[in-house]
Formats: sequence, C-alpha cells, structure tokens
Amino acid sequence: MTKYADTRLGNGVHTKNGQTRVTDSGGARDTDLAQLYKTQTNHHPIDKGYAWVVLAACMFSVFIMTGTFKSFGVLYVELLSIFHSSATMASIVQGLLIFTNSIVSIFVLLFGLRFTTSRCLVIIGGILFFAGFLTSSFAESVEFLFFSYSFLIGAGWAFSFSPIVVTLGTYFEEKRGLANGLLMASGSLGGLIMAPALRYLLDIYSVKGALLIMSAVACHIALCGLLLRPPSFYDKIRKKSPQWKTCSPLVEQGPFKNTMDSNLLDRLYSSDPNIILEHSHLQRIDMPRKSLSTEMVNKYTRTSEMLYLCTSISALDLKFNKSETLVPDSNIRKERILNTSIFRNKAFLRLLFAYSIGSVGTALPQGYIPAFAMEHGIEVSGAAWLLTINNFSDLLGRFFVGYISDKKITKRIYLIAISMAISGTIQCLSPFYKSYWSFVLFTVFYGFFSNFISTLYSPVLLDILGLNDFRSALSVMYTGYGIISGLAAPFIGDLRDTTGTYTTCFYLFGATHLISSGVLLSECLS
Repeated sequence: MTKYADTRLGNGVHTKNGQTRVTDSGGARDTDLAQLYKTQTNHHPIDKGYAWVVLAACMFSVFIMTGTFKSFGVLYVELLSIFHSSATMASIVQGLLIFTNSIVSIFVLLFGLRFTTSRCLVIIGGILFFAGFLTSSFAESVEFLFFSYSFLIGAGWAFSFSPIVVTLGTYFEEKRGLANGLLMASGSLGGLIMAPALRYLLDIYSVKGALLIMSAVACHIALCGLLLRPPSFYDKIRKKSPQWKTCSPLVEQGPFKNTMDSNLLDRLYSSDPNIILEHSHLQRIDMPRKSLSTEMVNKYTRTSEMLYLCTSISALDLKFNKSETLVPDSNIRKERILNTSIFRNKAFLRLLFAYSIGSVGTALPQGYIPAFAMEHGIEVSGAAWLLTINNFSDLLGRFFVGYISDKKITKRIYLIAISMAISGTIQCLSPFYKSYWSFVLFTVFYGFFSNFISTLYSPVLLDILGLNDFRSALSVMYTGYGIISGLAAPFIGDLRDTTGTYTTCFYLFGATHLISSGVLLSECLS
C-alpha cells in the first residue's frame, strides 16, 4: 500500500488492490475532502448549472424524435388507406426504422463517440431527420418509404439519441434517475402532442403536406445539438484560467520532482480524471518499490481557503523506479472497442433479454392501437386520441418511476419486472376491449406501466456495469432491440393479415412482457 500525507492538513490517500480511499487523520474532514475531490476531478458541471441546459436541449430533441415514433400509428392508418397497402408492408416501414436505428447506433456508440463529439453527431442526426421527412413527402408508394422514412429517419434517430443518452450520463450523477426520467418523459410528451397534431395536419394538408411540415420541425434537433457542450470544452477553459497558470510552477514540488516536463503534463492533463488525490505540501511515507498502478494523481495547492487543481494524470500506468520515485510508464493502456467481459455479468444478461424480447411489447403496440380500435368500429379521430391518452399516461408513469427510483425504495430492476408483469397482463386481456371506454382504460394502464424499462434501463446499466462499460453495453442492448423488434414488426403485420384481427397480435405483445418479467424476477432465486 502507498500513502502520502499532508503535513499541514493531516489528509492522506491510500491505494490498495486498485481501490483508492481519501482519509483524514482528524476524522471530521473525510466527507468534505471526498466531496471536494469529486467536484475538482469533474471539470464540467455535474447536477447543476449548465447541466440543466444540456438536459433541456436533450429533452426537446427527444420530444421530436420519440414523438415522431409514438405517432406512427396515425400514419400507419393513412398508409393502409392511401397506398392500399397490406398490414405486412405497412409494418415493414416501422420495423425497418427500428432495425436501422439499432444497427447504426452500434457504430455511433463504438466509433462515432470515439472520434468526434456528441454535439457533431446530434447535428448530423438532425439533418438526416430533416432529409427523411422531406423525401418522404414525395413518396408514391410504401416501398419508397423503406428508404426515405425507415432508413434516413432511423439513421438520424441513431445519430442523435445514443449521444444524447451518453452525454446526459456525464452531466448527471446523484440526479441521474430524475434526469433520465425527464428525458424519457419528454418523448411521451412528444407523442402526447404530435399524435393529434399529425392527425390534424393529415386532415388539412394530406400525407405529403404533413410530412413536409414535419421536416421543418425536425430541423430543431440540429439546433439543440449546438447546445451540447462536450466535457473537453471545460478542460480548455480551465487550462486558460489564472488558477492553472498559478499552479503550474508547483509541478517541480513533491514526489514528481524532475520526472515530468510541462509538455508531458499538458498531454496527461487532456485525459480523463480518475482516482487519487494528493496535495502540494506532502511528506513521503512508506513507498514500497514493487507497485504498479493505473490510477490518477491530482496535485493541489492551498491558496487562502481554496484548493486549486494543478495537474491531472489518467489513463496511464504509474510505477516506482529504483529511487522510489513515481514515474509514468511508457506503455499506455489502450481502451477496448467492446468489452466482452460484460457477457459474464448475469444481471446484465437478464436485462439484455428483457430489453430485447420485451421491446416487442413496448415499442410496437402503440403503432397498432388506432387500427385495433378502428377494427371495433371506433372512428378515426377517436382512435387517434387513444394515442394521446396513452402517451399522457406514459408521461405520468415515467415521472413516477424516475422519482421512485431515486428514492431507492427498492431495486430499479424490480420496478421494471413488476411493471412488465402488469403491462403483459393488460395486453393479454385484449379480447375484452370492445367499447371506446374500455380502450381508454386499456391505454391508460398500458401507457403507465409499459415503459418503465425505457426510463430505467440507462441508470440500471450504470448500476450494474459502471460508466466505463456503458457504451459497450448500450451497443449490445440496441443490437438486441433492433434485431428482435425489426424482425417482429413484419411478422406482426403478417399475423394480422392471416388471422384477420389485431387481438392475436396483442396476445403476442403481452406474452413477451410476461416472459421478460419472469426472467428479471429470477434474480431473486440466484
């Protein structure tokens, strides 16, 4: 174990088995020092300040993107009518959009975020969204929509949504559950507003005019992307600050004396912060020669009553040389594109199964609710309002579960499992929905419980795997979601054409949720 102590403040740092702990010989300072360390190692605002601006931009983008997807049921009815399409062909439009979104999301998460910023990716996504709606307004057949609507909008969704989720994870920690709940709730609000709005546009301007207006709305996604400052933006500001210039001459003090030059420090400072805290007034205590660490060292100086960050070292190996001086190792650790060790985590595998299989009963049913209602004699406008009711209930459900999950009354994974059991049961009762008010009750309860997993999967992933494997896990989750839902959509349409009713389709939707719930609850037996 290695320890450095601050002779003036009585603080120390202990590293053992890759774990690091900040201690205070006085006892009372431990909490304050740990909080100070957390604040200083994150150079961008966390849970405060500009983080809320980022959340607002993300929410408005998701409002448009998810609102578009949730109102597809209104467009689905028009495709059946105008193009005289079968349910199978119209369903392919939705299934191909989901499949494209998921596959492109893999490349965005594994490569896009590695070589560029979330801001650039969201702007590109907004442009693709605009192009998709614009070209779809000139469609003369359902087959043309496979490219214009499914591919372009699906790719735009992938370029925008995945970076938004990752960016939000870097700007929120303690309020991450609330932030994700608000983000997903904005999508429900989008469906709440866009479903009747799209119905109104279709009645006034027909399909072509409505899609042309939607293309103008989609342009705002690119504008929201401009507000997503990457964390590196604050690093550049920080290096230009007076505190940085004041602290830089102190590099030659402490155990790093004569081991690093200013160019090396500039290079190391650009990497991400990690673990160890150290102060400028240090006294060496018991440093064994055999030690290899992949931790980070922060050097602070006490000026008046503030501690200013001087240097940050991360993502490299630190070791002791013969003179017991810490020096950086030349072999810098390389980050893997996909960490396959996540597949050895049973909790992740259970969530992956529930997210992939359960997506059939989460993402697809709202595309068929208006057609299902019209099958029982409900008029077009009334069927469209069912989507509005569903999305309003969904909005309340997301707020509710986001608030409850932050209270930590029970595990988030259990909240998902219970909600999917209720949602699956409600969908399996579809033969009993005959009147308009029975459909209203169905959409209220289905909307409230069906999307708990959509709200909580991101914080659950962070709970299970942490931030380092978050992108790898998201790419795998989106792959499963896209393949299962993309292939299921045309199958659902064919099932409707074969049986002549949407009731059998909702049996299948409910079964996927019940099975997924059972898999998640199996954690109690392990």
